[in-house]
Amino acid sequence: MTIVLPTNTESEQSNFGKSDFGLIITGMCSGAAIRLNSLAGNEEKAALTAFSIAGVAIAAIAMAPTLVLLRKIIRGSVAKALASTTALRRYQRFDTYTYLVCLAPALGAFGIQFVAPLVCLLAFLFIISQTLLVAAVSHSDSCNDVFTSFTWLAFLFLISGFAAILYQIVWQRVLFTVFGVNIESITIIVSIFMFGLGLGSLVGGLLSKLFPDRLPQLFFIIEFQIGAFGLISLYLIKSVSARIIDSSLATISIATFSLLCVPTVLMGATLPILVDYLHRRYKNVGQTIGLLYSFNTLGSAAACFATIMISFVYFGLQGTIYFAAVCNFVVGILVYRYCQQVSSFDGEAGGTKPASPSCETM
Repeated sequence: MTIVLPTNTESEQSNFGKSDFGLIITGMCSGAAIRLNSLAGNEEKAALTAFSIAGVAIAAIAMAPTLVLLRKIIRGSVAKALASTTALRRYQRFDTYTYLVCLAPALGAFGIQFVAPLVCLLAFLFIISQTLLVAAVSHSDSCNDVFTSFTWLAFLFLISGFAAILYQIVWQRVLFTVFGVNIESITIIVSIFMFGLGLGSLVGGLLSKLFPDRLPQLFFIIEFQIGAFGLISLYLIKSVSARIIDSSLATISIATFSLLCVPTVLMGATLPILVDYLHRRYKNVGQTIGLLYSFNTLGSAAACFATIMISFVYFGLQGTIYFAAVCNFVVGILVYRYCQQVSSFDGEAGGTKPASPSCETM
């Protein structure tokens, strides 16, 4: 009796078929949502008629093959860039998920209209997600899971930086409403943030020396502490501000610093902790600092844009704070999961650590 096993090509075609189906559904939903957003933005055509319903159906049908064609073009370009066949298979396994940003126009059902700046933001997020995925799968063939990669941890740091800027913008807005927008208040608030972040860097370096074997766990704890403070931050700021609003400039400065010292120090401690962890594991200071700092800067830039264009407009200050806290909690959970996967991976490898960053870096 002869048993015929499926070839790699047949397996890949099966996977491609499943991913194609998901991408087609995503494209149809996206096309319909984009057309509905367009109708909602036009008061004269806001009422659904047979003609407008047909337009929604056409948009849905047209968007699906558009996404499939776009993915085919991008996969062809990535195939030329990736030297490893295994890396390409890993990329093709996960790349469909990056197209989920196309579902964002469905938020129009909640009143969020996707004007040109928001479309640019979605395109930016798509490019970043594709870049991160390519970076994550570009490591050597011996590393099978992108979620234990150097780039995945850097991506989590990007989300952490995104949340940190959300906090900073909201807290500044609240403090400005209390103390006014003048050179003194701006100087105090910006100086407090910069001093707290700088002090946090020193604290992070000290913690790295005291707990060298628990660095990802420290990052996990810090993210949860920042998120917990964020949930009650507006209440604390308003309560303290009401008590010191008539005090001297020195009293206001000290009270504001005392209030924001803990979260800003925690935010500043995250970078040296991750840098020390990745340096101990991969022995490459320049690449770890460069990649982490660049990802954090990208997250901060995206947060500035998203805060002004989306969160303040549709969710307000409190909603923005809640979203930032959720980001911290999610990052904390994913870092904890990362720690477990890396420990499991090292255990299977006999407890040895990578000798060079080539396994996990770009």
